[in-house]
Amino acid sequence: MHENAEFILVRALTTDPPQVGPSDVPHLLAAGLAGQVRMRLPTDHPLQDLLRPSQLNQGNRHAYIRAELRPLLVAWARGGIPALLFKGFSLSEFEYVTSGERFYGDVDVLIPEDPAIVARAVHIALAHGWRSDGHHAVADRWTHESAHLFSPGGHVRLDVHRFCLGWVVGSQARVRRVTQAVWSGAQALDWAGIPVWIPHPRDALVLILALARQWGGEAGSFKPADYADAALLMSRYVFKREQLAERAGEVGAEHTWAAFQACCDPERQRFMLGNAAASAALRAAVRRDGLSQQQNIWHRRLKVLPSRLLWVPALLPDAFAAWRAVRAGGDPRTYLARWTPPVPPYGLRLSKVQDVISAARLLTRLLYPQQVKTGTCVPLAYTIYRALRRLGHPAVFVSGVTVTPTGIQGHAWVEDIRGPLDDYGEPLNRLHFKEVFHFPDENTPSLS
Repeated sequence: MHENAEFILVRALTTDPPQVGPSDVPHLLAAGLAGQVRMRLPTDHPLQDLLRPSQLNQGNRHAYIRAELRPLLVAWARGGIPALLFKGFSLSEFEYVTSGERFYGDVDVLIPEDPAIVARAVHIALAHGWRSDGHHAVADRWTHESAHLFSPGGHVRLDVHRFCLGWVVGSQARVRRVTQAVWSGAQALDWAGIPVWIPHPRDALVLILALARQWGGEAGSFKPADYADAALLMSRYVFKREQLAERAGEVGAEHTWAAFQACCDPERQRFMLGNAAASAALRAAVRRDGLSQQQNIWHRRLKVLPSRLLWVPALLPDAFAAWRAVRAGGDPRTYLARWTPPVPPYGLRLSKVQDVISAARLLTRLLYPQQVKTGTCVPLAYTIYRALRRLGHPAVFVSGVTVTPTGIQGHAWVEDIRGPLDDYGEPLNRLHFKEVFHFPDENTPSLS
């Protein structure tokens, strides 16, 4: 995000009523803040009509998601599986005035980490027409998430969590402690006939909003919605600062919470979005609380390094074929057709798909060191598509575009016939980009 855009978003979020003009609208739309800002504008403000379509679209999307999610939660409740809804969907449904104010991507639900309960939850979902990417069946590769489920209508990607904070490697003591605290304080709710759980508002603010990002993979950063969520929770509920600090201290997050509040404080209309000093202060606070993200990152890299190195030689032909195609240019479908075997794919185990994607990312970084920051989406997608198809997996190459405040932006990525690949790391591509084409489709037969 450009500095100018960050300044615009901070101004829109921290002023009341929002001090925004027509030139700010593209930035508000890109950040998913149109509905939140519009609800705080005077009814006769000239931007009301410009922001209204985005708010309505998000409200309609939420309605589709809600309609597809509720039957599954009914089935889970009948099966004795407690479900705690948290993060974006939960806030949109239970806290914001309208569901069009809070953009979110996936739906996050917390269930007990017992593998037997996870298996039962997934089997119930499959019986009701949902799909799984297979993550639930590879327990030794579970992170904080134990399953990924996709609704029959395609509107919902449900991330099933066992921990409410991010975890990929190392000790689970911290994330388990926070998760148990969230469960212990959770509130039972009758959601129009469906029994669900939601976090206590205090925990939604301190344990989830503050810690989920700072103790996860995004330490030192904020998203624009962080301020909006904090402002909402602090305006709807009466919190004393010492009570919030005490709750953070109970899980060993005293310094993290203090730094978070110093940088994101709606009561003082302070939000240090994209601020380098704030980022450094947040990271230092996390370290003072006894966590080392850098150490965890290296543990994760060392954990997956052996499988990556095993796959790197096998993917060299795919990476060099992608390199030649990028240099030659032209219609991507020419190369994709050439790389698609005529025999039907049979599908690979999830662990093998994960290893292929990881090795392809490593090779792409090695082959395009000068383009890592500017973008290597096409060679990466080419490499992964060719490798997966060659190995018998039903990969799908997707090309899309979007309009940003600085112009039109193109993107390419790979899915499979079930939808987004979790390890590709871009689950919201179809929300941010309009598809131009996907390959293969019924009109583009494969070439032998």
